[in-house]
Amino acid sequence: LSWPDGQASQASPTQMQGLQVLVFLLLAPSASGAADCEALQVLFQDTSGSTWQNNTNWLSHEPCCNWHGITCSNGEVVRIDMAFNGLTGTVPPEISNLPMIVDLVLEHNALSGTLGSELGKLTAMSQFFAGGTYISGVIPESFKNIKANRLLDLSVTSVSGTLPERYFQKGGIHHLNLGLTGISGSLPAQLFMNPLDYLNFGRTSVSGVLPVEIGKPDQLDHLYLEHTAVSGTIPMEVGKLSRLYDLDLEKTSISGTIPPQIGGMTRLDYLHFGKCTGISGTIPPTVKALSRIDYLDLEQTRISGTVPPEVGGMTGIDFLYMEETQLSGTVPTALGKLKQLDILYLDDTKISGTVMPEFGEMQGLDFLYLGGTPISGTLPNELQVLELDSLHIGRSKLSGSIPPQLSKLGALDYVNLGRTAITGTLPPQISKLNNLDYLYLDGAPISGTVPKQWGKLKELDILCLNTTHLSGTLPPELRHMERLDFLYIEENSISGTLPPQYGKLEVIDFLSFDNTLLSGTIPPQIGKLDRLKDLDLDYTRLSGTIPNELGQCDNFYELDLDSTRISGTIPKSFKKLNRLFDLEMDTTKLSGTIPVSLKDMKRLSLLTIFGTTISGTLPSQAIDEWEDLQTLELYDTALSGTLPEAVDELASMETLLLGNTAISGSLPNEIMGLPSLEVLSMKATPLSGTISSDVVKMTSVLDMSLGQTRVSGTLPKQFGQLTNIIGIKLEGAQLSGTLPPEMAKLTKLDTLALKGNRFSGSMPAMFMGMLALGTCELSGHLSPGGTSNKFTCPLPKGIPQACGTIHCADEDTQPMVFILAGIAALVSAMSCVYCLVRLRQHQIRRKTKLLNEVTSTSATVMNDLTDRKQSAGPVVIVDGKSMNGNSQAPDAA
Repeated sequence: LSWPDGQASQASPTQMQGLQVLVFLLLAPSASGAADCEALQVLFQDTSGSTWQNNTNWLSHEPCCNWHGITCSNGEVVRIDMAFNGLTGTVPPEISNLPMIVDLVLEHNALSGTLGSELGKLTAMSQFFAGGTYISGVIPESFKNIKANRLLDLSVTSVSGTLPERYFQKGGIHHLNLGLTGISGSLPAQLFMNPLDYLNFGRTSVSGVLPVEIGKPDQLDHLYLEHTAVSGTIPMEVGKLSRLYDLDLEKTSISGTIPPQIGGMTRLDYLHFGKCTGISGTIPPTVKALSRIDYLDLEQTRISGTVPPEVGGMTGIDFLYMEETQLSGTVPTALGKLKQLDILYLDDTKISGTVMPEFGEMQGLDFLYLGGTPISGTLPNELQVLELDSLHIGRSKLSGSIPPQLSKLGALDYVNLGRTAITGTLPPQISKLNNLDYLYLDGAPISGTVPKQWGKLKELDILCLNTTHLSGTLPPELRHMERLDFLYIEENSISGTLPPQYGKLEVIDFLSFDNTLLSGTIPPQIGKLDRLKDLDLDYTRLSGTIPNELGQCDNFYELDLDSTRISGTIPKSFKKLNRLFDLEMDTTKLSGTIPVSLKDMKRLSLLTIFGTTISGTLPSQAIDEWEDLQTLELYDTALSGTLPEAVDELASMETLLLGNTAISGSLPNEIMGLPSLEVLSMKATPLSGTISSDVVKMTSVLDMSLGQTRVSGTLPKQFGQLTNIIGIKLEGAQLSGTLPPEMAKLTKLDTLALKGNRFSGSMPAMFMGMLALGTCELSGHLSPGGTSNKFTCPLPKGIPQACGTIHCADEDTQPMVFILAGIAALVSAMSCVYCLVRLRQHQIRRKTKLLNEVTSTSATVMNDLTDRKQSAGPVVIVDGKSMNGNSQAPDAA
């Protein structure tokens, strides 16, 4: 046989496989096992046999019983073992032509497809392994015909559905592994009537309760139900499982207490109740009988009370997890008897007392975690005899100072004493911990300086000294920390300059000195840190310009220079920072413009340059490329020009703050259609235009500020659909028309500022549901002589007190009426006063004239009296004329 043109050497795997099949058919035996061989040949074809890891003798002249993975009895195939052999494709239905097969092992291959009902013909099959494959679908009902089946392993597949009833029958299955599948349904009590020795439903959708029948299969040695919806309490019958090695109920809905009968599981090696938040009560003293247990996990349960001294009877235990429980009291000295204990986790509990000297007797202890507890006192010297790998007592009440003897724990690779009451200085002797990887001392009131000797910690990966009382300068010797990834020295009194030698920290990823007293300039050498991802220098006294060399840090994710004294312009070299997603340069002395070259920051998510003298326009080329931008804060700058049209394409935008700038032009309608926008502020800009009905698309908006702009027109009724909005700030704009009644739906509104506009008409009854309204400005002028709203009467009921007094337009006309009426009354009153004055003047003149006449008459009379004083007759005055006594008076007199 030869290939055309003699190109056998260039044959593909498929061609080679076809050739093998052809040779096999020519040489196939004619014995009774021929049918078995033919079935195996189909298996070879359908699972890409030519690419198997081992296909020795397959499709050769050798009897098929001699092929790799095949076992025969009396010339018939009884076992196929293809585990971990690189099979791909599907299991062919022809496999059912092997009637005497007892063991079918196909686990951990790339097989896919479903299990065919033909498999039900393999009535002699006792064991079927297909776990760790891509097989899906349900377990065929035909499996009920496989009476001999004792072992079924379909774990870590996509098999789904419920378990066929065949497996509920007494006397059937022994080993059932369906963990990490899509199997669902309730845990059947009948299943435990079988002579089970292994049962695994872990990480499936199985539910139901633990039945009392759980104690029936006395051969059961492994029971896994972790990460399921199994609920109910732990039956006391578990104590009958005297041969059980592993019991895993992690993260189930099991509740109640741990029954004391648990002490009956004397062979128990692994007991996992972790993250069962319904488990409560205390640790039963009967755990003393679990002398062979190696692993006990009670983390994140509601176990309370004290740790019983009987725990000291679990002498074989290596791993003890009790963190994040409600355990209290002190640590029992009996723990010192657990000589083999490797890991002790008691962090985030209520356990108090001190770090016992007895811990020094636990010679096998590698991990001691007491963090987040009320543990107090000092670190005992007895710890120095241990071979500890990890020591975590952070977030506790530990006090005293860091003992220099800690340096004798030469195996230590993790130390966390952060957020404790530890004081004193940093011991230089810590530099002897040659294996130390992680050192956390953040939040402790440690003082003094950072020892230069610590530069010898060449294995150190993380150094965290945040929020301490450290002072002094940064030692240049830290550059010798060859493996340092994270250096955090934030929020303390560290001063001086940033050492240029730190440019030699070749593997550093995160460098943070924010909220310190660092001054001087940013060393250009920092630009050599090509692995640097995060540089935080905000809230420092650094000054000078941003070195162009920072543009070489092309792995930057975050660069924080805000609230510093940095000046100059944004370097054009920043165009190389194409992985940057967080750039903060606000509240600095930066000037110049936003370089168009920043458009190459295609991953930029946050940009803040507010509180600077940055000017020019917002570059449209950059906006076009910043598709992932979520936060843009450019307010309080000298920016001008119009908003680029591409702003409406920023679908990820959540915060857009451009207030108090000279940005002008019309408010783009499209900006109202940004679905992710939560905060929008264009306050105090010359922006104009109208609020379009597209505002309905702003389903995420929480705060909108367009006050003190030239935005005009009416409020669209779609405003009422912004049901999540908290703040509406439109004061001092040029809006008019009536308020839409749909605003009554804004029940979460906290701030409503509409004063200084030209709203009119009747105010809708929109306040009854605004229970959260705390700030409300509807009336008045924003500035003297400005415009104001003129709502007509009557005003709706339920206006909150926060809105103050609102004067409607009808009330505005009444003061003029009152003024005119007052003026009229005043004029009338003044007229009356005038008349009275004139009358009084007339009376006075008349009286004066009369007085003058009387005075004149009196003078005349006196003269007459003088002339006639010799006369004897009396003088009579009648109508102002004198008459002597001899004259005759008129009758009128």
